[in-house]
Amino acid sequence: MKTLSYGEITDGGLSVFQSVARLEDDGRLVLTFEGAIRIDNPYRYLSGYLDELARVLPQYPINATTMDFVKMRFCNSNGFYVIMDIVDAVYNLVPGPVVVRRISDDDWQHETLPILLNLSEEHIAARTTFDDVREP
Repeated sequence: MKTLSYGEITDGGLSVFQSVARLEDDGRLVLTFEGAIRIDNPYRYLSGYLDELARVLPQYPINATTMDFVKMRFCNSNGFYVIMDIVDAVYNLVPGPVVVRRISDDDWQHETLPILLNLSEEHIAARTTFDDVREP
């Protein structure tokens, strides 16, 4: 396993959101999202992470992706755009199937993630499956 990039939002000195992109030994990209985005300008914290993803993802032979939202509790409307940009980077730069892990009984994740993933685009929907898991 190799960590490719890390993004974090802090509020009052405390970490409130993290995203980590790592490459597993089997060639699978695992992108985790943890915490909550409640601030007005998440790009202030995550623009470097987006730039780093765009730079490093094409350098590796990635054959599949898992996006794990199980530990993401909330995202305000300002955060939607940064999550959409992270997701777009993966879909545009990484080939292969995408598995999206989400909490099976979380209304926010079931209603919002398909929008943030842009599943209305047929080529994205064709690559995407969901893994619904019980809350940890």
